[in-house]
Amino acid sequence: MRKHRGPAPEDARFFDAERVAILRTAVTDLSWLLTRRYSPKAAVELVGNRYQLTDRERLAVVHAAGDGTPRRAPVPFEELKGRTLCIDGFNLLITLETALGGGVILIGTDGCYRDIANIHGSYALRAETANAIALVGEAVRQSGVEKARWLFDRPVSNSGRVAALVNETARRLPAAMEAKTAEEVDAKIKACGGVAVTADSEILSSGVAWFDLAGRIIQTRIRDAALVDLRGE
Repeated sequence: MRKHRGPAPEDARFFDAERVAILRTAVTDLSWLLTRRYSPKAAVELVGNRYQLTDRERLAVVHAAGDGTPRRAPVPFEELKGRTLCIDGFNLLITLETALGGGVILIGTDGCYRDIANIHGSYALRAETANAIALVGEAVRQSGVEKARWLFDRPVSNSGRVAALVNETARRLPAAMEAKTAEEVDAKIKACGGVAVTADSEILSSGVAWFDLAGRIIQTRIRDAALVDLRGE
């Protein structure tokens, strides 16, 4: 049986009101340092030590902070009709799997919804995978986009399997979406010419048009998601 993408044992700390207040202050401090172009590594160490953050809390603060790089405002959902979505496959899917599995979902300073799964190089399908893909398919149909193109990093394990599952779901619903594996997914999303669907800060800061589809789905369809708002003070 596939495992759930649920909370880590230490994630109960994220729901202690006093601890969350400390994390918000840490996000504000880290954002201040990054905006002034302090070294990210040194800034995280400084803030983490100042507030005695665990490794997972430091990761959460990094995901929630902003560096002040200008970016475009997100495309309104109502204006997606007729456009092409370029979906950062693992970025979107893992966030939705985490939300469905009861794992912590952060709201960062930019308003984007992010997980703290910290997965690099390997991916395994979870009990929530099929449901997460179906939720995206339903949102794609509601949006009226011309096409939603999922890109999954080819070097990541099981990328071909999950791309095939997306395509199977698209045929079954049906939904105007397709998936494939690719090298250098971040670069391809930046250059796709459509609306990027990702919460990757580097991609968002590159000047692309973008939409936080994970946030939209969590707000409208996963109302019991374990949200932690770290948008600072």
